[in-house]
Amino acid sequence: MMKSLAVLFASYFCVVPAKASSSIKNLFELNSAITNATSDAGKTVGFLSQANYQSVQSVLEESSANGGSLIVKVFPSSSIVEELVKNGSLVAGLFTACPSNQQNEFNLFGATIVAPRSSFFTIANTSSPVDSSQLREAWDAAIVRFIEAGSFKNIETQYYNSDGFDAVGAWTCGVNPSSHPFPPAGQATGLLQRVLSTRVLRVGALGPSNWGFQGNYQLTNPAGLWPDVMNRIFEQFQQAYGTDIVLTRHFHFTSADVMNDVLTGNTDLTEPYWTVPAFHNNEARTKNFDISCTVLGTESCFFTNAQVAQVAQTPSSNNDDDTFPAWAVAVIVVLGSLTLLGVLFTCFLISREKSGKPIFYTPLNERKGAVTSSVPSSVVGMTVPKASNGQTRGSIDAL
Repeated sequence: MMKSLAVLFASYFCVVPAKASSSIKNLFELNSAITNATSDAGKTVGFLSQANYQSVQSVLEESSANGGSLIVKVFPSSSIVEELVKNGSLVAGLFTACPSNQQNEFNLFGATIVAPRSSFFTIANTSSPVDSSQLREAWDAAIVRFIEAGSFKNIETQYYNSDGFDAVGAWTCGVNPSSHPFPPAGQATGLLQRVLSTRVLRVGALGPSNWGFQGNYQLTNPAGLWPDVMNRIFEQFQQAYGTDIVLTRHFHFTSADVMNDVLTGNTDLTEPYWTVPAFHNNEARTKNFDISCTVLGTESCFFTNAQVAQVAQTPSSNNDDDTFPAWAVAVIVVLGSLTLLGVLFTCFLISREKSGKPIFYTPLNERKGAVTSSVPSSVVGMTVPKASNGQTRGSIDAL
């Protein structure tokens, strides 16, 4: 009963702030928040690469670069993005796999798009000394055997159990090794011939960055999910052409620089985590590059701050253990209302007094039973004689 009264008084006499919008829990709420945000922080989403943004841009609010509200920022480390989401500097972050959430600090939700991942090569040109056709065939053969041997399944299971990584087997090549033979070493041409003669496979990579469990490339021997994928594929390549072949990474901090190295022949291919549905120099990547068999597919993961502060709200109707009891709210509302009325009435009294029209004052000559006296007209204008000591006789002071 007291709680009902408290709610009634609160709703009638004063404006109670509504509950703060609950933290963003799906893509629709994220786009709505970005559109309606009044600060840059409320419009900014953090990514680990431009390609990661490009893979999901079709489901996001239009970016500021295209006249929309979304601000896109790329960071070199997953830990930086996570911290900025926690402290409110970013409205959300996006990774190819959801971040660890053991403390329930984030709301996690999918991007609703599966992005295939592949290595990229220069477009095949048999008349060029950097022709990629045979190297791509060899890499496809290694990928198919990586999948067929169970390495993909083992890696997915390992990182699902440890970090919640959930991949999709979005294959573009049939998983049948006999359909994907390795080109004979003795007949190698182009880039494959260069690799076999130098015994070095040059791989274009982003960073060196630390993406948490997905890959720490700042270590001497990179560790994590994507380094494991690369190592297992490369092992299949070595089995075909020799274990003395080594892999070297050529790092750049932008996808464009990595891919330019591939185009110019400074590297042989990109890492297999490269996103297929993305762009290079404002054109589709598949227009200017050949791609390998897909390694896996990922539904990228958005995450937002789950610890949104709450503002004052109407007391709950189903919790009898409120730290601030409902009856106290009712008392405060009533006392506050009475105080306000008292202040308004006092202001009214002062206003009447200043205007010469007091409410509680009655002139002396109108009071019941009052003694009145009149001054004879003959007294008006007469001079009052003074005593020898200078005082006026009959003055008020002498009464």
